[in-house]
Order: sequence, then structure tokens, then C-alpha cells
Amino acid sequence: APQLGSAKRRLQVSLALAGKESIAKMHYAVRRLLKIVCSHFKGVVLFIDDLQWSDAATLDLLKSIVLDGEIPRLLIVGAYREDEVPDHHPLALHTRELEEMNVSITKIKIGNLSVNYAIPLVAEALGMDDDDSKVKSLAETIHRKTEGNPFFILMFLRSLYDEKLLQYNFGAMKWTWDEDAVNSKIVTENVASVLVNKMNRLQEETQRMLMVASCLGSNFRKSAVVEVMKNISRSEMRSSMRSVSSTAATMESSSLLSSDLTNSSAVRS
Repeated sequence: APQLGSAKRRLQVSLALAGKESIAKMHYAVRRLLKIVCSHFKGVVLFIDDLQWSDAATLDLLKSIVLDGEIPRLLIVGAYREDEVPDHHPLALHTRELEEMNVSITKIKIGNLSVNYAIPLVAEALGMDDDDSKVKSLAETIHRKTEGNPFFILMFLRSLYDEKLLQYNFGAMKWTWDEDAVNSKIVTENVASVLVNKMNRLQEETQRMLMVASCLGSNFRKSAVVEVMKNISRSEMRSSMRSVSSTAATMESSSLLSSDLTNSSAVRS
């Protein structure tokens, strides 16, 4: 038994060392790739979004890249949600560690948009001129209701489109809206409310499928949902899943709103 315990400890140490060696090799390979890429360009920007969800392994790799002084002309830009990164968060800990090593880190806090920036955002989403007085009026109303939050500006526009308060006028070849209806519309206060409102607009059968699926966990087999619901066919299931995927895509990418609206006007015209 003592020999077995000793062998087990040696095996654990050996596996740990092998794991660290593999990680070191992977870090070296990534850094070498970046050296080759960056040496062929005047400058390379590596943008990483949603760093608030990054794990320790990802942050260790980033630290390895940052500390490699032989990678030329590389700018690393990271974005994260400040309210989701407390002092004990891995990102905060890694950032402080790099700063203590005299690594230069520039922090830029991005707040809500001013009305002057909200106007071109709305104009671009609609494919219209930002000098148009009606666009300015619409943008000012939306800015007042959303306080300039870019995500809510685009989602508010999308909700106007979904509720047919924003429609494409074939005769005028541009988007039109009822200013009184826009003024009276209540804006949602958080992402959860936006998602709930969008789900409420799904077909009743799709909503029921979501309720069943939510009880099965984050991963589930379509056949399990079909079995529970009994009266839904596989083709209906696929149709419902497409509706849900479309809703999720809208939530994940606010740029989808802009492409949807501009593409709609292009196709209809």
C-alpha cells in the first residue's frame, strides 16, 4: 500500500508537469504565430470582446503575449462590462499584476452616447441622411427614452419595426413612422425585459416548446422535447427552433438590427 501511494503521487506530479509543459508549448506557438503575422504588417490590432467571461487560462495566454517583447507592432484591445468585473475577478487580478510589472495599460471608460452621436446611429440603421429633420427628431426622442444606451437605442428601433410603428414607404422610398406613437411607446429598462417582450411575440406553440426545453437544461435532445409535447412534429420543432434562433441572434448582435432594416428597404425598393 505505501508503494501504491507513492506511485500515485509520482503519477500526479508527472501529469501536472506534463500539463504545464503543454500549456507552455501552446503559449510559445501562439506567440510565434503572432511574431510572424505582425512582422508582415505595419501594425496589427488584436481585439478581444467580453473579457468579463474570460477564464484564467485565457488570461494567462494574454499575459504571455503582452510580456513577450519580441512581438512587433501589436496592439491588444480588450472590452469588458465594468459592472461584471469586481476587484476579485480574474481579469482585475491579471490587470493589477501586469501594472505592477510596469506594463502600460490604457483604460477607456465608454459611457452612453450623447444625442449628437445617437443621430448618426439611428440614421445609419435606417439608411437615411442624418441631416433629415425627421430622423433628428426620431433620434432625439429615442435618446431621451434610452438615455443614450447604444444597445437600447437599437433594440428600441427594432421594437418599433416589429410592432409596425416603423414601416417602409414604397412611394417615398424611405422609412416612415408616427411620431406620436413613438413618443407614447414605453422603453424597456433592461435586457431581460427586452428578451421577455420578444418571446411574448413568438407563436404560442414556440413559447410552449421553450417552456419544455427550459426544464430539460441548457443542453437537450430535440427528440426529448417532441416526446414531452407529443402533439408537435419534428418539422414544427425545427420551425420553432428557427424562430428562437432568430430572436437569440437579435439579442446577441445589435448590428443585426441595422442590416435587417437597411436590407429590408433595399429589397422592397
